[in-house]
Amino acid sequence: MLRRLFGGSKFLKKMNTLMEIYSKSHDVDFAFRELLGLESLIRTEGERAFYDLNRASLLYDMQRYREAADIIMQIHPLNPEFDARCAYVRTKIMEAMN
Repeated sequence: MLRRLFGGSKFLKKMNTLMEIYSKSHDVDFAFRELLGLESLIRTEGERAFYDLNRASLLYDMQRYREAADIIMQIHPLNPEFDARCAYVRTKIMEAMN
């Protein structure tokens, strides 16, 4: 329990750092490679969903819309806030495909 309060998830720490770096550098190829390297750290269903959402977003930025659409459609609902983020990304992907 103390680990959860003070340690947190290695995956989430690294994911947040990676996305912060990406927001500054906009180097999508680097971010995507690093993101794929984080998959082995996933421990929960929520972490998996967050990973898939970010993977779909990066594929969208790489203009690989079909792959992004396949991933975003497979994400299961978790909570209203996360579901809203998924819906936003899903809408952007579908608009780009048309």
